[in-house]
Amino acid sequence: MCVAEACENPSRMSELPLAGMRVLEIGGGVAAAFATRFLAGYGADVVRSEGAHGALTGDEEAALLGGKRRIAASDAQLRALALAADALVEDGMPGALAARGLDPLALRAAKPALVITSLTAFGQHGPYANYEATNLVAHAAGGIHSLTGVRTRPPLQNGANQALKLLGMNGFGATLTAYYGAQLQGEGDWLDISAQECAAGMLELYGPKSGLDGVPCPRLGNRTNAVWGLYPASDGYAGVCTLHRQVPALFALIGDPALQEPKFMDPLERIKDDRELGDKVQAWFAPRSKAELVELGAKHKVPIGAVMTPLDLLSNASLNERGFFDEVETPGGRARVPGRMFLGIDWRAGALATPGADTAAVIRDWLGAGGAR
Repeated sequence: MCVAEACENPSRMSELPLAGMRVLEIGGGVAAAFATRFLAGYGADVVRSEGAHGALTGDEEAALLGGKRRIAASDAQLRALALAADALVEDGMPGALAARGLDPLALRAAKPALVITSLTAFGQHGPYANYEATNLVAHAAGGIHSLTGVRTRPPLQNGANQALKLLGMNGFGATLTAYYGAQLQGEGDWLDISAQECAAGMLELYGPKSGLDGVPCPRLGNRTNAVWGLYPASDGYAGVCTLHRQVPALFALIGDPALQEPKFMDPLERIKDDRELGDKVQAWFAPRSKAELVELGAKHKVPIGAVMTPLDLLSNASLNERGFFDEVETPGGRARVPGRMFLGIDWRAGALATPGADTAAVIRDWLGAGGAR
């Protein structure tokens, strides 16, 4: 079902996989907004209470708040709404909910099926629990900084608040899993997820390797090795990520007879001549455009990709054919933002509401005519 069909035919909204799920977002920052963005897209009724911290930019609001209802409610109303919800997602400091009369343990005692997801920098407990952290700090504390950039220069921060969005993505998956568990067993959970542990989980083999021998894995810059890295193309950067079984196809595509020598074909010998091999790969990439390289990779079964600019992504044929982008109505006009992750699962975009616009409707829908004061 396409987004247009869903908007034109409300009766089909019941086909959305999370239709009927109620989610209360007590947020303010990127993490909670990102987590509930996907819950709303897949059909949950997400109600966002504006937080007192971590205000979003206009672009972040357009990208993360579409399809949510936005309220301005008292703490007593929020408690009543929490007990009427299936899940509560929040990204305040540890203890912030309890200070407002919304202690997670008390809420779950009153409603055992409730799922509460707390997204913080360092978790609810431990020596750093009460430390505040920016996206940059979360990257560093989780170890991602140890991998970004070249070893002779300072570490680099990945763009677009990736640490906070990674935290939010883990929050989305964990909330959904616990919600389905509550549907089956009648028992929810209080999920404690930290940005530090989410970032640490992204280190793949480099983190464990450093832990085994006690020597931090050095920053590798744009290349792990000659057949796994980024190279300048004629109009930007492109990359190749070949496993050993794919290396012969890459060498055949490059077409340099010297690459058939045993020193390049043998994986153990190849690393000894990595610089020479990298020069050959770079020389082949340099005169070709990103689009040409991607097309050649697909044709010859070589895993080649391009480093996309925002404009490249907006015009990308594959993303547009998949319906990846949503058109979100905002007070400033229509915005085009990233949308669904998966084809074949119903999704809705939804407009961007103004803060507090839906308070009365939510109180009525979730709590009845009387509501909580």
